[in-house]
Amino acid sequence: MNHKFALFAMCAILCGSLSACADSSDSNHVATGSAPSSSSTSGQQPSADSAGQSGTDGSPQAAVIPKGGGKIAAEKALYEIYSRTDIGDEEKVAQMMRQIAGINWTTYNRISGHQSLETIEYLYNHADMIAVGDYPDIIRGENGTDGALTESYDAILAELYTREPSKFIEAVAGLETPSQVESVVSHLAYGLSYQDTAKVKGKLEQLKQTGSLSEDERKVADQLLDRLDHPY
Repeated sequence: MNHKFALFAMCAILCGSLSACADSSDSNHVATGSAPSSSSTSGQQPSADSAGQSGTDGSPQAAVIPKGGGKIAAEKALYEIYSRTDIGDEEKVAQMMRQIAGINWTTYNRISGHQSLETIEYLYNHADMIAVGDYPDIIRGENGTDGALTESYDAILAELYTREPSKFIEAVAGLETPSQVESVVSHLAYGLSYQDTAKVKGKLEQLKQTGSLSEDERKVADQLLDRLDHPY
C-alpha cells in the first residue's frame, strides 16, 4: 500500500508540473499574440497626414482633416464654418465656397439642426462676396434642395449670373454631363424669372454676338434663352 501511494503521489506531482508548464506557455502566448503590433492601424485614429489621402490616386477622401486627425463629412465641415463667430463674413463665405460643391442639403439639414434655409439665405445676403472663381463650385452645390431652399439657391445663381454673365456661362459649360448643365440652366432660369426676362434675353443675345463664347458656352446660352421662355 505504501508503495502504491508513493507511486500515485509521484504521478500527481508530475502531472501538476506539466499542467503548470502548459498554463505558463498559454499565458505567454496570450500576452505576446493578442496585443496589436506597433505597425498595426486597427482601431487607431488615423493621423492627420493619412486622413486626407486615398489609396490609389492620392486625392483627398474627406473635405476637411480636423485637428488631431480623422475625417468629417463635407456637410459637417460646411456647418462648422457657417457657425464660426471668430472670422468675418468675407472669410467665412470664402471658406464655405471651398466646401459647397457636391453638398447634399438634406444631409446638411440633419447635421445642422434644420438650418439649411438660414445657411443658404446667408449666402444670398452675401452673394457679393462670392468670387468669380467660386462659380464652378457653387453651381455644383444644389443637391437635395426643395421648396424654399430651391428658390433661395436659384436666387443666388441669378444674382451671380447677373453680375458676370460670361463667367457664369463659362462655369456651366464646364460641368461634367449634359444633365448637370440642363439642371443648372433650369434653376438659373427660374431665378432670373423674377427679373425682366426680356432684358435678360436681350443682354444674352448681345453677349452671343459680341462676346468671345466658345462653342459649348454658346450652347449653354441657347439653352438658357429657350428656358427663359418657360422657366416654371
